[in-house]
Amino acid sequence: MTAAAEDRLNDGQRDCLRLVLVHLNSKEIARELGVSPHTVDQRLRTAMRVLNAHSRFEAARIFATLDHEQAYQSLIYQAPLVVRDSNNGNQDPSSARNRSETAEIKDDSAKAESGGALKALERSEFRHRPLPVPRFRGEKNRLAAVERLGWILVIAIGAALSFGGLISGLEALSRLKG
Repeated sequence: MTAAAEDRLNDGQRDCLRLVLVHLNSKEIARELGVSPHTVDQRLRTAMRVLNAHSRFEAARIFATLDHEQAYQSLIYQAPLVVRDSNNGNQDPSSARNRSETAEIKDDSAKAESGGALKALERSEFRHRPLPVPRFRGEKNRLAAVERLGWILVIAIGAALSFGGLISGLEALSRLKG
């Protein structure tokens, strides 16, 4: 399609096609634009005819290639909040670590020969094992596959030992009774 096809679209049709691009249905588009769902459907049918498309999504994709107002793709993910360190500017701007922590990490190669790397590893965040259950509501499971299998094995062994202890306790009670 050419820019001539885009020029034949009115503003209402363009708005509807932009909202189709963000995967809204007719009712949601109507609510967003303050018109009826039938008006949205009519605008999209007309836009499909103008752009020679077989579906509303195809028309929206064609329009997106021609549309110059929305040159950038909308963000898919954005970090919710960045927390500032309160150590008066001691934070390294390239990471969330303090400058002293960054210097310690850089010196690990020199410490490796003298055994200091083991101490640095003990102080690092790798020694903390993540739990298999979320601690906060909505927290995602960030365990690797090997860690998940490890937790499954630990839980299975713990359940087997607990069940064995229960059975032996019940057997001991039955011997005392009878």
